Amino acid sequence: MRLLRIIGLILIVVAIAALGVAYYFEQETAPIHPSLARATMAPLIPVRDFYANTGAEWGYQPSHNGSMIAWYGVEWTKTVLRVKRTEQAGPFLTLSDAQVDDFRWHSYKNELVVLSEGRLWQIDPLKPKRDNWADVTPRGFVNWRIVSSPSGPDDRLVVASNDRNPAFLDLYSVRQDGGGKQLLEKNEGETIDWWLDRHNVPLIRADRLGDEGTRFLIRDSATEPWRMLTEISARDDFTILYHPEGGKPIYALSDRGRDRIALVTVAPLTGEETIVAEHPKVDAKKAFALAENAAGPDFLTFEDGYPQYRTFSKLGEAFTKLLLDGENPVDFDILGTSPDGRFATVARSWREQSFEYFLYDLENGKATKIAEYDLRKHKDALVETKPVSFKARDGLDIPAFLILPRGVEPKNLPAVVVIHGGPAQQEIWAYNNDYQFLANRGYAVLSVNFRGSTGYGKAFRAAGYGEIGMAMQNDIVDAANWLVRQGIADKSNMAVMGGSYGGYSAALAMTRDPGLFKAAIVDYGVMNIAYQMQNNPFSWGLHLDEMKRYFGDPGNEAGLAEMRERSPSTHAANVQGAILITAGKQDRIVGFEQSEEFEEALKATGKDVTAVYFDKEGHGYDRWQTKLRRARLIEDFLAKHLGGRSGGFDYTEIAAEYLN
Repeated sequence: MRLLRIIGLILIVVAIAALGVAYYFEQETAPIHPSLARATMAPLIPVRDFYANTGAEWGYQPSHNGSMIAWYGVEWTKTVLRVKRTEQAGPFLTLSDAQVDDFRWHSYKNELVVLSEGRLWQIDPLKPKRDNWADVTPRGFVNWRIVSSPSGPDDRLVVASNDRNPAFLDLYSVRQDGGGKQLLEKNEGETIDWWLDRHNVPLIRADRLGDEGTRFLIRDSATEPWRMLTEISARDDFTILYHPEGGKPIYALSDRGRDRIALVTVAPLTGEETIVAEHPKVDAKKAFALAENAAGPDFLTFEDGYPQYRTFSKLGEAFTKLLLDGENPVDFDILGTSPDGRFATVARSWREQSFEYFLYDLENGKATKIAEYDLRKHKDALVETKPVSFKARDGLDIPAFLILPRGVEPKNLPAVVVIHGGPAQQEIWAYNNDYQFLANRGYAVLSVNFRGSTGYGKAFRAAGYGEIGMAMQNDIVDAANWLVRQGIADKSNMAVMGGSYGGYSAALAMTRDPGLFKAAIVDYGVMNIAYQMQNNPFSWGLHLDEMKRYFGDPGNEAGLAEMRERSPSTHAANVQGAILITAGKQDRIVGFEQSEEFEEALKATGKDVTAVYFDKEGHGYDRWQTKLRRARLIEDFLAKHLGGRSGGFDYTEIAAEYLN
């Protein structure tokens, strides 16, 4: 005990000393750009509040009957799991002795199912001692994933596992205590997904057809033979939703035979589609079903600038009535629902004032506020994102989102053009922590859905095929020039940034169009297209045929030569301005060696480059330590080159280093 007290005293002394050092060094750097220096800017939000907020609480989920809520919180720098009774203000339980990697409520008991230390545990919050935890990990597996939930004490669970062959998944059933492993469906090597009915019987399966597409098979029961439902070309999007019910139409999101994705039903005997809901300009984005075993949607969203909604049930109507507030745009996330869909926990941000957490009782139409995300204390310093669009040089309409700093006249500002990854992805209107951080430092931010992005139909996406480094890149140049023409951006103080494909495009902006941007932030980017295409991992996320449509065919030398010509690493000598490079050393999608070689090429030609590689990160950054360090690098880098402000040294940098 004496030794523990001594250690405790040492830690207190170290903490006090660290705070003293922080007080001495933590000084805000005022903006030097003229448009910011003469403005009365919003209060500076500390970088720690964005990326290392020890007051943060999140992930609220209701128990099966809505009587309890569990969520994540922080004690010092450790993530913990908390539980409270719905009608009470604070938690009656905090699980802090073990790292909780994931959790959910049991489907018909007020008990938690927690993933910790590689095992699955069932925990009664009223008897939380470790000796009372029940190990319900599926037995007899090396790799496993539970794909169903029980609705009664005798229901078995379905587990997907690739133990037999790492290339594909088989289905098994187990008891709720994890034992009694039984083979449910053996994969013959072609099946890539299964859909189960509410009794956990696989009734639909999807088989891969090489590069040609996907074949969907259906059956009426476990004893019936599989028969053809439909075949989907690799050029079409088709996603089956919810649990199939024997003989009833199947809901799906599909663009088969159309330019844009619509909500459809599929006839189980003929495969014929009937449109339920579509939009004249954009794809159907996401269909929501609130009940665990739902066979159809409650509501649907479209992302045409601000989100739009269509409802299909009483639950959907009750949910959107509680969610929406007149014309106020709302970003939301459903954190959890009860099995019957009556209760839902929701994170909601009106006009991007950070998140509030609510428990919705959809039967009674009641919203109970649970808490606020800690960053919401700065809501008056946060800003709104506005949907905009501009004409590309060939006349194509390019959607984008504009974020402007608060308290500053939107004229002649330092600006950052942001490029999303993929490239087959889409920026949507939503609260974005990174953009709020940049705006708070004084920058106008324009996030661009360049041609080739998803969400706007097949034609818009196909306009990017073969246009890597050409028309797709022209859209980024045109975005920057639009900001200047609008009078928003200072032409001599613009930066460009992005990750993955966005990192490629940001780097290419510096090599293909030198002088347009004064600085670039390049996160885990593709620097050599030929190298990437010759070493593509399966986990890249795009079908190989789709990769070729965007980037070209690595199977012939002419294609490889074109890829090298469109690669930033080939033209490092062209760079004018400064580049900040970051990458994760565990990246299995775009190896950090590409960033290293680009860094070396820049240094060999005397360019201004800073590169930082994170040991414990992969493709994208998950750790708060990394996010904090990256943010500090960015704010100092942009302050130096574009003239915005910086919060300077933050005492949480000490914790990030110490707890790395």
